[in-house]
Formats: sequence, C-alpha cells, structure tokens
Amino acid sequence: MAREINHATLADVVVQLKLTNRLLVAQLKSTMKQADLIVLLASAGASNQEIADILGTTAPTVSNALVRTRKRGRAI
Repeated sequence: MAREINHATLADVVVQLKLTNRLLVAQLKSTMKQADLIVLLASAGASNQEIADILGTTAPTVSNALVRTRKRGRAI
C-alpha cells in the first residue's frame, strides 16, 4: 500500500505558523487584558515592535505598558 507524502515547503510552514499565531492571539485577546498580553509576550522575548504588530497597537504603547508594569513591581 503506497503512502502519499505531503512535502510542505518552508513558505507553507511559515504561513501556517503565522495563521496559528493569529488564532492564538485572538483567543488570548478575548480572555486577557492588553497589558497582561504585553507582559506575557515580553516575557517570551518578543520585542516591543513585535508585540505591537501582534496586538495591532504601537511600540510606544507597548513600552508605556511595560514601564507601568515595572513601576507596579510586577516581574517581566
């Protein structure tokens, strides 16, 4: 019995990963505050610009949220 092998290209994998990331962010947005998402993404190593792109905001907004979080004594 012959098996069909699906040869995904790197571009296909990247497209699928981007879609998965957008779906995960949409799910998290519905259950978390933006400030908490910013802290989560920052703690995962995302840059301010990457976080802004993911959340549909600006890098200065992300920076301000992180500054406020640090002033409150929360770890990032």
